[in-house]
Amino acid sequence: MDQKFSIRIVLWVFLAILIGAIGFYFYTSYESPVNHLIEGVPYYGIFNLYAEYPTSVVSIATILRYYHDEIVSFSELIKEFPGPRQSEENDPSDFQKSLKFFEDRGYDTFSVKLLDDKYKDRKINEIKKYIKKDIPVIVIQQKRLDTVASDIERFGWRVVIGVFDDKKEIIVHDAYLGNNYKLSYSDFEKLFIPGASRMLVAWPKDALAQSLPKPGNGLPYSERPTGMDNAYNAIGAAGRARTTAAASVTLCKNAQPDPTQDQISEFIRLNKESIQYRDEAINNPAFKMLPPIVQFHNKLWKAKSLIRIGEISKARAIILNELIPANKDLDKPAEGFEFADGFSETTPIRSDKLVNGQMPYVYELLMQTYWYEGKYKEAIDAYMPYFKLNPNDEIAANILADLRDPLFRKIIPSAVKCMGGRSVIK
Repeated sequence: MDQKFSIRIVLWVFLAILIGAIGFYFYTSYESPVNHLIEGVPYYGIFNLYAEYPTSVVSIATILRYYHDEIVSFSELIKEFPGPRQSEENDPSDFQKSLKFFEDRGYDTFSVKLLDDKYKDRKINEIKKYIKKDIPVIVIQQKRLDTVASDIERFGWRVVIGVFDDKKEIIVHDAYLGNNYKLSYSDFEKLFIPGASRMLVAWPKDALAQSLPKPGNGLPYSERPTGMDNAYNAIGAAGRARTTAAASVTLCKNAQPDPTQDQISEFIRLNKESIQYRDEAINNPAFKMLPPIVQFHNKLWKAKSLIRIGEISKARAIILNELIPANKDLDKPAEGFEFADGFSETTPIRSDKLVNGQMPYVYELLMQTYWYEGKYKEAIDAYMPYFKLNPNDEIAANILADLRDPLFRKIIPSAVKCMGGRSVIK
């Protein structure tokens, strides 16, 4: 009896330990569901910001303005975090610079690669830790689900503002997809790939927090127009158009001074493909709800590609009938979105510069349609409105001087060579 009793005692003790261990495990590992949307995170994106702002600038500005930290303007941010095409060689990545940027300004930071073994099955759980504390989270991912390796801009920054376990949804402010954009958990995780898998969190240290107002703007989020979700497809098509057009420019540069017939054929093919993508974007029902600057850019780039395949008349018709009449108020934000300072005057790219809401470059493009045809008087006349908008542009002044030079007129433009010569111009 004593032996059986002792065995029973041991078993009961073992069972109690086992139950305690299981309870302790569940107590320490259980994470309660999170269904929370942070209030008052401002939205800055392609719908009200200039299209050439890098998504790193947009996301960093979102965090700063959420905390009412307005010491750094958008103009200063664009200089601090230039876009990929303006970055200097060997420049530290925007990610590394952003950590130092926040820390130097009195913020605590946390960052991880969410594809690391420790986090690969806990990506959303890691993000939830901050969302439930009303701390927005920057993530670096693919820009779109349909991103391909050949895209110029494969990766982008977006800000997570909400997590809903019950619906399995993530809510983000995205520079290209719009405000309070919903992604399923599954789609959100697919956007993390090698090279684009980081999360970055920054929040004011106590000393800084005491000097700032309560985070948020106290306003409800603007309702997303019903067509905005379809803008995803329009923006994706525009991105592919930009990729193929850029590939044609690179090909033309490499083919100089005498392109082969194969290079000419490929140059034309790439630009025709770019036009097809551009039409896909322009004909999307959501295109008309995009900001004026976005619509203007897409039509302008289509005209550029038409010029490159010799369809001069079609390109000129777009410039004269669609672009020049619309060349005003391009710096206005879209209705329902917050205005951002600094706008497009900060861009270092000549062709993207705006002056008082107008784009001077459209007149340079019109000039090119006559120049490529060898009509130099018409080219000069078409160019003159450029100088009314931007009289101090030295590059434009040099181009104008060249157009007036008889020796310059004997030179065939490189783009004309790449399309096969003036004989193909229509």
